[in-house]
Amino acid sequence: MNRLSIVALLVAVATAPASGQGSAAPTQRRDQLRQLIEERFTERAKEQLGLTDDQTTKLRETSRKFGGQRRELEARGMAVRDALSRQLRPGIAANRDSVSKLTDAAAEIRVQYAQTFREELRETSKFLDPVQRAQLYTMRERLLRRAREIRGERWRHEDGGYKYRRRTPDRDSTGSL
Repeated sequence: MNRLSIVALLVAVATAPASGQGSAAPTQRRDQLRQLIEERFTERAKEQLGLTDDQTTKLRETSRKFGGQRRELEARGMAVRDALSRQLRPGIAANRDSVSKLTDAAAEIRVQYAQTFREELRETSKFLDPVQRAQLYTMRERLLRRAREIRGERWRHEDGGYKYRRRTPDRDSTGSL
C-alpha cells in the first residue's frame, strides 16, 4: 500500500463518526489522527512543491483555518441529511415545510462548502505561485478521492454504527458488472 493510500485510510478513520459518540476517547483519537494526517500532508506538500519554511508555515495556518470551517459545514450537512432522511421514510407522511427547509439548508451548506475552497485558493495565492497552487489542489483532490473511496466501503447501520462491506473485484463502485 502506498503512502497516499495509507494517508487516505487515516483520513477515512479520522473523519468517521465514532460509535458510542458520548465517549471522549474516540473523539480525541479522531482529532489526533486528523492532526497527524494534516502534518504529513503538509510535509509531503513541502517536499513535492518545493516550499520554503515560511510557505509551509502559511500553508499549515491556512489549512487549519479552512479545514476547521469545512469540518463544521460537514457536521451541519450530516445533521441536515439525517433529518431529511427521517422526514422521507417510506410509509410515513413527510412534513412538506420541514422537507423544504431542510432541502434549502442542504443546498446552502454545499454552496458554503464550495466557497471555503475558493477562499482558501485565494488565500494560498498570497504565498504560493500558480504552479504550486495547482499542484497542491491536485494533491488534495487525490487524497479526498481516496478517502471517499474508502468511506464508500462501509455503510451506516440503523443503530448508528457502521459495518464494512467488501467490493467484489468484478463489480465497479455502482455494483455493475
